[in-house]
Amino acid sequence: MDIGSDREPRIQIEDGEPFAIRSARADKDMESSLLRNIVGLDGRPVELPVGAKITLYTGPSVVFVGRAQEDQSVLDLLSCEDPEDGEYVDF
Repeated sequence: MDIGSDREPRIQIEDGEPFAIRSARADKDMESSLLRNIVGLDGRPVELPVGAKITLYTGPSVVFVGRAQEDQSVLDLLSCEDPEDGEYVDF
């Protein structure tokens, strides 16, 4: 699903202030969801610190929460946590 500027998307990194972005793409399958291609208002890819908690808002609603991966995608939180101890798993 493409998320464009018409949906007023904003990204929050950890506990920082949410900031507007131009677009992003959410891909979902049976086992996980990924947020990809996060593009800032300047048209450049948004750089995400690996392992950081990332929250995507559209308007006032939270629509995605996950952890930044090495490839700059964001893996949904349910796929990131080890069911045994709840700690972050590095895929």
